[in-house]
Amino acid sequence: MASSSSSITQHPLLTSVAQWAWSNDPSPLVTPSTCLSSLPFLSRPCLFRLLAKLIGIAIITLSCINKAPVLRNIYKSKSVLGLSPTSTYGEVIMYSNAAFYNLRRGNPFTAYGETFMVMLQTVAVVVMIWVYGEERNKKNVGLVCAGYVVYLFVVFYVLTQETLYILMVYMPIVLLTSRGSQILANYQQKQTGAQSLATTGMNLTGSLIRTVTTIKEVGWDLHILRSYGVSITLNMILFTQIFVYKENTQKVLDDIQQKKKKKEE
Repeated sequence: MASSSSSITQHPLLTSVAQWAWSNDPSPLVTPSTCLSSLPFLSRPCLFRLLAKLIGIAIITLSCINKAPVLRNIYKSKSVLGLSPTSTYGEVIMYSNAAFYNLRRGNPFTAYGETFMVMLQTVAVVVMIWVYGEERNKKNVGLVCAGYVVYLFVVFYVLTQETLYILMVYMPIVLLTSRGSQILANYQQKQTGAQSLATTGMNLTGSLIRTVTTIKEVGWDLHILRSYGVSITLNMILFTQIFVYKENTQKVLDDIQQKKKKKEE
C-alpha cells in the first residue's frame, strides 16, 4: 500500500504540479517533497499555499476583463467624461511598477499576473482618451510615449536588484497621484462619468485578496503590502463616490446622448 502511494506521488505530472505549487515558499514547512508526502491530506501550510496559487489564477483570469466596463462605457458614449487623464497615466505607471518589480524580483506570476493584464487594458483606456477626449495634441501624445520609453529603459537597464525597491517605495505617491486626482475630479464635478462600479469593485476586492495571497506566496514584503493598503483605502473612496454621484452621473450621460441625437438630426 505504501509503495502504491509512493508511486502516485512520484508521477511526473503530480511532481510538476507540486513544483509549481510549493517551490520557493518562504516557509520551510512548505516544499514540494513535504507536501507530496502528506497527500491525500495536505498539511495546513501546504493547503494554504495551494489555495493562494489557485486564488491567484482566479484573480488573473478575472483581471482580463477588469477595464472592460470602462472601455464599453467610453465606446458606447463616445466620451471620456469623468475620466482624469492624469489619473489614467498614473495608473499605467502604478501597474507597470508593480508588474516590473515582481518580474525582476522573480516572484511567482500567480502573485502579480493581474497587474500585467490591467496595465495593458489601462493603456487601451489611454488610447481611447486620446481618441475621444481633449488629449489629442500630437505633441503631448509624443511626450507621453517618449516618457514611458525612458521609464522602461530605467526599469530594465538602470535599476539593479539593490535599487529595485525604488519602484515600490514610490508606489503610494503614484497611487495618491492617480487615484487621488480621480477622487478630486469626481468631487469637483459631482459625477463619475465613464467610470465603472464593476471595475472599481474588482480593484477593491482584488487588493483585499492580494494582501493575503502576497503574504502566502511572497512573504512579508512591506513595499508591496504598503501599496495594497493605500490602494484599498483609495478604491473604497472611489467605490463610495460612484454610489453617491450615481444620479448626477446618469443625468450628465443622458444629456450627452441627447445632444448627440440632436446633432445627428
